[in-house]
Order: sequence, then C-alpha cells, then structure tokens
Amino acid sequence: MWKVIYTLAGTNLLKNRKLYYPFALVTALSATIAYLFTSLSHNPHLAEVYGAKTVTLTLQFGQYIVLFTVAMMLLYANGFVMKNRSKELGIYTVLGLEKGHLLLMTLVETILFSLVTVGFGLIFGVILDKLIYAILLKTMHVKVVLVSVFQWNNALTVILYFLLIFFGLAVLNAGKLSLSSSLQLVKGQKRGEAKGRFLLLQTLLGLGILVYAYYLSLSVESPIKALPVFFTAVVLVIVATYILFHAGIISFLKWLQRRESYYYQPANFISVSNLVFRMRKNAMGLATIAILSTMFIITMIGGINIYVGGNDMIQQLEPNDFTYHYQFEKNGVATADEEAVLKEWTSQNLEQNGVPISKIVTYTFFEGIMGKMEKNHVKLLDKNRTGFSFYDINVLYVFDEASYKGMTGERLDLSSDQVAVYSKNVDFDAHQPLVIGEQSFTVKKRLPKNFAAYQTPNNMTQLFPGLILVVHDLDDVSLLTNRKTYIGVDTSLTEEDQIQRWENWQALNPDQQPASLTLSGMGSGSRVAERASTFAFTGSLFFIGIFLSVVFLMATVLVIYYKQISEAYEDRERFVIMQKVGLDEGQTKQSIRKQMATVFFLPLSFAFLHLAFAYKVLSQILLQIGIINSSLVLQVALWSCFGYFTLYLLVYLLTARSYRSVIRSN
Repeated sequence: MWKVIYTLAGTNLLKNRKLYYPFALVTALSATIAYLFTSLSHNPHLAEVYGAKTVTLTLQFGQYIVLFTVAMMLLYANGFVMKNRSKELGIYTVLGLEKGHLLLMTLVETILFSLVTVGFGLIFGVILDKLIYAILLKTMHVKVVLVSVFQWNNALTVILYFLLIFFGLAVLNAGKLSLSSSLQLVKGQKRGEAKGRFLLLQTLLGLGILVYAYYLSLSVESPIKALPVFFTAVVLVIVATYILFHAGIISFLKWLQRRESYYYQPANFISVSNLVFRMRKNAMGLATIAILSTMFIITMIGGINIYVGGNDMIQQLEPNDFTYHYQFEKNGVATADEEAVLKEWTSQNLEQNGVPISKIVTYTFFEGIMGKMEKNHVKLLDKNRTGFSFYDINVLYVFDEASYKGMTGERLDLSSDQVAVYSKNVDFDAHQPLVIGEQSFTVKKRLPKNFAAYQTPNNMTQLFPGLILVVHDLDDVSLLTNRKTYIGVDTSLTEEDQIQRWENWQALNPDQQPASLTLSGMGSGSRVAERASTFAFTGSLFFIGIFLSVVFLMATVLVIYYKQISEAYEDRERFVIMQKVGLDEGQTKQSIRKQMATVFFLPLSFAFLHLAFAYKVLSQILLQIGIINSSLVLQVALWSCFGYFTLYLLVYLLTARSYRSVIRSN
C-alpha cells in the first residue's frame, strides 16, 4: 500500500503540474530570498563594514517581513491548489480509497513538494549569496568584496521555518479532507458563493472609510505628523478596499443589470453574469491584488528616493567636509573677537588631527522655538517648559546680514530696525511691523527661498513651520534664546584620508575652552563619516525595499495567475454551453476579452488612485527622513507607476493566454 500511495503522490504532482508550477516557483524563490536575508544578517564579514550594527538590525527587520509575507503566499497558493483538486480527491474516495489513505497520500505529496522546492531554493540561495552580498555593499557605497561564508545555522533556520509552514499546510489540508464527505469533495470546485446582504449599506460604509482615509492623507501639513497618520490611513484604505470590492462592485454590477440596453448584449450579458455569480470570491482576490500593487509601488518610491536622495540628506546635515557647532550661554553675546577666538581654537584642533584647511566659513545666529503667530508677534517658547503641543511649535532662526551675504552673495542693505523674512507655512502680514519680544521691525523684503538650507546644518524648517529672519546685526535683537556659531571647513584630503582621520579624531574638550568664551555646548562632525553612516542605513533600506518589492510582485502575480486559471476552469463549461446554444467564436473572444480587461485592470486603477491620495503624506514622510527634492520624489513616483504598469500588462498578456488556452481546451 505504501508503494501505491507513494506512486499516486508522484503521479498527482506531475498530472497537476499546471497548478503546481506557480506554487513551486514561488516556494523556491521564497526559500532563496529567506536564505539570503538570513545569511546577510548573520554574515561575519558585515561586522567589518562601517555602520554594520544598523545594517544588521535593518536586515533582520526585513527578514521578519519577508518570512511573514512568504507564509501568507504559500497559504493562499495551497488553498487554491487543494480547492481545484477537490473533485479529483473526491473521486479517489468514491473509487474506494479510504480517508486515512487519502490523508497519507496528500501528506506524501506535501513532503515531496516541499523537499524539492525548498531544496532548489536553498541551493540557488547559496549560489547567489556572494553576488547578493556584493550588491548590498555596492548599495551602501562600500568597497565591494566578493566573500561568502556558508553557515549551516542559516540553512537550518530557513529549513525549520519552511518545515513549520508546510507542517501547518499539511494539518490544514488534513482537517479539510477529514471534515468533507466524498460528495462535498466532488462538488467542492463548483460550489457557488453565497449571495451578499446589505450591499448598499456596505458600499456606503466602504466609501465613507475610504473618503476619511483620503482626507487624513491630504490634511497632513507637518512631516512630524505624517508617519502615524500614514499608518492609520493605510489600515483604513485596506479595510475600505476589501469592502468596496466585495459590496461596491456587486452593487455596480446589479446597476448594470438594470440597464437593459447595456446588459442584454451577448458579450456584456455573459461577462456581467459571470462576475455577479462569483463576485465574493473574485472580490477578495481583486482587492488583494490592489493592496499588493499599492504596497509594491509605494515601497519602490520610498526605497529609491531614500537611496538616490541620500546625498541631499548628507549635504543638509554636513554642509562642509568638517563641521563645528558652538552654543553660547542663553542671551550670551558672540562678539567679533570671540568668533576670532573660536576660529583659532578650531584651527588648532584641525591641525592636531592633521587636517589641512582649504576653505573655512563662519556663521553666527539665533535659534529658538516659537508659538503660533498672533498679530505679527513672535513669541518664543522655553524648550524645557511643558504645556504646549510638540506638533504646534514653530522654529525661529535669526541671521545677520553678513552671514546672509556669505551664503547667497547678495546684499540687503538693512537698517537696524529692518528685517528680511523667509516664511515656511507661517502666516504674517508683511505690510505690518514684525514684533520680536518688545522690539518692532519693518519687513523690508520677503525672501523667496530658504537660503540657509545646505549652508548651515540641521535646519529644522525642513520639518517644522518657521521663520528665518535676517537683521542688520544680531546685537540689534534682544532674544532670550540660544546663540550659536557654525564653523564649516573644507579640506584637500581625499575621502579615504578624511575617514581615517575621523576614526582617530581628537575632539575638542569643553574643559579646555579659552577663558574668554562662555560656551554651553559644542560638537563636531564629518561629511564623509556621515555619508558612510547614512548609506549604511539607506543602502540597506533600499536593498530591503527591492527585495520586498520582488516579494510583493511575486505575491501579486501568484494571486493574478491563480485567479485567472480558477476563472478559466469555471468559465470553460459555461462557454461550451453558450456555444451550443448559438454563441459564435467571435462573440466568445469578445466576451472573454471584455471580462478579463474589466476585472484585470480594476485593481490597478484602485492602486493608482490610492497612490495619488497617499502621495502628499508619503512626500512628508520622505521630507522627515531628509529627502527635500520634491522634483525627485515626483519623477520616481511617475517612473515607478510606469514600470509597474508595464509589468502588470505583461502579466495580463501571459495569464490571458493561459485563460484562453483553458477555455479552448474543450
């Protein structure tokens, strides 16, 4: 009996290969990706890379997402395969095969299938390990080294995970078979879907949830608020999408059926009737495709922008090769003599670290936080005081005219009671005096752009609303806030020499500051080191984004393929009957084409619609990370949509061919 069961299991896998091919391909690729993530996150050579801890944590986080997504894909594929084999399994029981033998046969099938697919996936992962590690180093802007260390622990981890998945699938299959009679199994594939209830109410509910989610996305003005709003909107959009595909589309189809001039045409009659007949099952698959498509596009947009826009982020954080930040005691005065002392002290530190100076810039400014503007009155807030919302604060920067000229090369010729203003989402009346504390200034000019961006580091106006003011001299303003001096230094050293110097950097000692200074804080930075640290994170994030995009794409293609094949098998007999009662081949093709195009491109339309409303909040999240190039974000979004549309169209053409092949097989 064992030999018969083993033979039947092998024969069944070969006989149903059209059903198992996509399942096998997804399983093998999933095992490959899972192994690669596991191997990379535990690669001992990665510890030698700058920022290795951040990279490892990022890879491990990505690994968990991949493993969870893989489990969901395999669960879906297994459910489809077993449902489409229910008639075959039912016939086995009718012919005399006992339930115990049937369970044993499906168990052997699962074991054989998992051994072959996971085995191939692991072998392929080991082969690609060295190449993928090199690609990871390349995305991190690190010198590429072709090394690979095979570790049995990594392989065993992946084997154990897939063993648990297939054990769960075997238990699930056994449970369904045990609870189903022979008649239920034979009719299982043809079992219809129950008619939905309260469709109009569900449609209105779905529309309400979707409109509210879109409103949340469009109402975000601050990057600080963007991330929590985004996740809330994502959950609402997912719920609304499933409701609308389940109830909204059926309601729409019912409305089409009431339009006699449209409905009672052969092609429309067949396609609409077929969709209404099984829309609940189709709706879930279509909604899943829409959600996965949206996830794929957003992941690509985020990953590419973070990676390509990394240099913008670095230039903001470190405008010069080496940077020094000095903070004076609150209300302290940085005179020209003190600035000269700071320059001298900085130069001594650079000389001590072996850094030649090719260029040096010095900017002194006020930095503080302010409340909401009322009647053109700037009111500063104490950072240490409670009682105000973090989300409602504005930032304030005040530069002198000399610093403005140094940054832009332009003269403003301000008097002591005049001010030039750049405003970021702060409303004020430029025709009225601007009141700062107890002082009143005439607004001479409204500046068109943020002149301090890429000139001074950590400019918080990228994240918060705020004002950047230019006065004739900082001594003309009395502010109880921090007075800072920034010194930026460019050097003739190569990047390799700079990073070497920074690794052995002798920082300034606050206890050894010149006696003439009254500093409350200081710090220094290196652009090369910041770039290495940033790309260690953004490069690994981009790498993970690409892999996750591949996983989401695999899931999307899997759902599309199985949905099309499932529909084809169900439609085949109906089209045979329709042709027997007079439907010609041309009308059959037209009906198939219309039905497939309508169903296939509806999820893509929803995905693009979701993206259009998510674009603003997505841009705000990228802005919070440091991606301020809005033109880059838009270009990446458009190209990502175009690329995904091309892939989607290719999948449509391939699956449409399989669909027509199944239809014509009878």
